[in-house]
Amino acid sequence: MRETHHPSELEPRLEAEYIDVVCNEALDAAYRAIEAASTDDDTNWTLGTLTYGRVQGRFKSMHRNPELPWFRLANNTMDYTTSVNGVLLQVVMDDPVVRKKSHRLSPNGVERFQASLLGLTCDQNLTWRLYIDSDLNPDGRELTATVMGFDSNLNVVCQWIHNYVPLASVRTTELAPEVEIPDPLPLRRNKDAEQGKLNDTDVKDE
Repeated sequence: MRETHHPSELEPRLEAEYIDVVCNEALDAAYRAIEAASTDDDTNWTLGTLTYGRVQGRFKSMHRNPELPWFRLANNTMDYTTSVNGVLLQVVMDDPVVRKKSHRLSPNGVERFQASLLGLTCDQNLTWRLYIDSDLNPDGRELTATVMGFDSNLNVVCQWIHNYVPLASVRTTELAPEVEIPDPLPLRRNKDAEQGKLNDTDVKDE
């Protein structure tokens, strides 16, 4: 796959730090979905829908995160679209080189609305897509995230592949050190006293 310059060179608002976070979170969610949908009862359909839905769910969580003010989920429909520092970036599960879902290059509702506000700006008004693709290896799928930019004639002007860094799982976080609690010392039990009886050493009042 050929790779061109970073998206930020064409759209400065798509800063490298922001793009890395979005791509990494999307791939992490997708990998977890593949792991969850790897039973004998799963099909390509369940795997595909779960992966697409899990990435959407991760973006919903990011949308609510106050530490990511530059990230928003612009719409919550089946063609969900993120807003990265004000730039719309629609997510597509497809091969970025041999694109089968060509209809996903058509602008959706939020993209048409934004275009109507900005007006026509020739090829400055690029269409951005985040492609998530799998090598379909049955022994362990490898996913790639590719950010692509298209001009008004749908020519590819940017095709950049993210370098994935696995996120730490919450299940591997360091546990608190164990605290040793000493065993209590055994106490001698006076069975007769507990039952209110006198033993041979007790003095009986006459």
